[in-house]
Amino acid sequence: MSKFRTAPQNRSFWVGLVALLFCAWALTSPEQVDARPGGGQNYRAPSRSSSSSSSSSRSYSGSSSSGSSSRSYSGSSSPSYSGSSGSYSSGSSSTVYVPSGGGGGGCGATGWVFVFFIIAVLVFIYYTSGKGKKKEERATIAVDNATAAKGLKALRSQDPEFDPEAFVKRTVAVVQKVNETWLAGDMGSARRVISDGVYVRFSTQLALLKADGLRNVMANWRVVSADILAAESDPQWDTVHVKVVGAARDLDVPISLTQEGINKKMSGAQLNEYEEVWSFVRRRGKHSKKGVPALEGRCPNCGAEMPLSQVVKCEYCQALVNSGEHDWVLAEITQPEEWRAGAALDEIPGFDELRQRDPAVSRQELEDRASVIFWKWIEARTTGKVGKIARFCVYPPADSTSAAALGIGTSGGKIRQVAVGSAELKVAAAAGGPEEMDNAIVEIRWSASMDGADSAFHIHKFTLARQGTAQSKRGMSSLDCPVCGGQLAASDAVTCSYCGATLSGGKHEWALIAVDQGELPPDENGGGGDADGDGPSYELSTPGQKALGALGIGLAVAGVVADVVANSGDSDDD
Repeated sequence: MSKFRTAPQNRSFWVGLVALLFCAWALTSPEQVDARPGGGQNYRAPSRSSSSSSSSSRSYSGSSSSGSSSRSYSGSSSPSYSGSSGSYSSGSSSTVYVPSGGGGGGCGATGWVFVFFIIAVLVFIYYTSGKGKKKEERATIAVDNATAAKGLKALRSQDPEFDPEAFVKRTVAVVQKVNETWLAGDMGSARRVISDGVYVRFSTQLALLKADGLRNVMANWRVVSADILAAESDPQWDTVHVKVVGAARDLDVPISLTQEGINKKMSGAQLNEYEEVWSFVRRRGKHSKKGVPALEGRCPNCGAEMPLSQVVKCEYCQALVNSGEHDWVLAEITQPEEWRAGAALDEIPGFDELRQRDPAVSRQELEDRASVIFWKWIEARTTGKVGKIARFCVYPPADSTSAAALGIGTSGGKIRQVAVGSAELKVAAAAGGPEEMDNAIVEIRWSASMDGADSAFHIHKFTLARQGTAQSKRGMSSLDCPVCGGQLAASDAVTCSYCGATLSGGKHEWALIAVDQGELPPDENGGGGDADGDGPSYELSTPGQKALGALGIGLAVAGVVADVVANSGDSDDD
């Protein structure tokens, strides 16, 4: 009888051994880290209710019509654009969360316990190493054609030449240019179509990668689709929000890695799709131009030739082409978890009073400025060099105490996988007199990995201030001199090399005066707020928690299999 039992047991043993070897291979396989332009795939936000449709919710919801949209782009080998006028139907649905990815002869119960115990231990190590971390669920955004149509109608009433289809094509061209410059490690040639806030964001992220000896590579990248979500106008700016869906195989690799090595790593990288909302702004009252002059080597104001480079000032008409004063520029990239329509039209406490003193001030300008300051703050925190943010402070930190007051440690700290969910103006206050200062608070929602730990969600309130006599002049520009308009040699320069003006202190432009920890409002904290009144609770599971579960499951499976094998052996002996 033993002759006939040995073969099946040998076969089962070898199956178990193969499984064991597979686990070992998974542990030694190269780790894959995503870092597409903007780092949005790294964004982590607390779990929130997706059933609420109240106006206070940050989640924008809508349902798309069954027909083709006149404002959509579908990426394929032969991209096609639908040009019909179309009809739009209203609908509602909540933000939808979906996964973002993807013994020998005579071996008895004791042998199987050993095999499965080893597998369970390997699974435990796999998860605790971070390689087995399950991808977080990410929000997606449905296109509400009725909302988009209403906003586009209002926009075309003052700009009859605005063509939704052409704008979507324009968006795809900008996305492609941004991606191209990101992979090259230099955002210079895309600077003319992105605000200074977006430029500093990308440049800082590239610098953080380089500091770690890494660069980002992509394969099979494409724009899957692009749809206009909404169009909004306020007294200062027109804004068009576009949902962009992209796909790529995406890895961070050592800078020194050869192309052969990159190809080897890339062959095992997963093809992932992602969604973001790209928001473009243009000064209210301007009219649409054909093509994208800034990407075509032309000044969008006077039409003069401007060969592509980092230069954003036209030498003929002196226009700042990335200011939004003359043509559309990318002003913000918002993650799906934080997107909501109508934010630009929200009533901001104290903002009307500020606008009475300074009619040209806008929330878009303040949010873009806060984005610049946030990324300089991240750079200062990471490098421990307070000079990186000195220009952007009312009171530049002079010692460790003043630096600590702004949340900047002089010793630095490894902050990686930084991703911004949103930047939103919350409150403003006009100066009571020329000797006092205007104030504004911008809430930044972001996440990052601190010193190798899991990415964690943060809310910080950045309080900006400026002299009570200052006036807004330059739109989305933050990296030129506010006095003479000269282009600064470095974004952290504290004096202008042309006119010698001191740039810090908030005398001429918004500067940082305080950084404070923020909290989720009750209506966003799990949909029901904090019942105990102890503040928000963040639900971010860790690899360690998942690993303990995996270890428990592995041991349980080992026990069950051992029992089955033992019982099977007893049955055969009978």
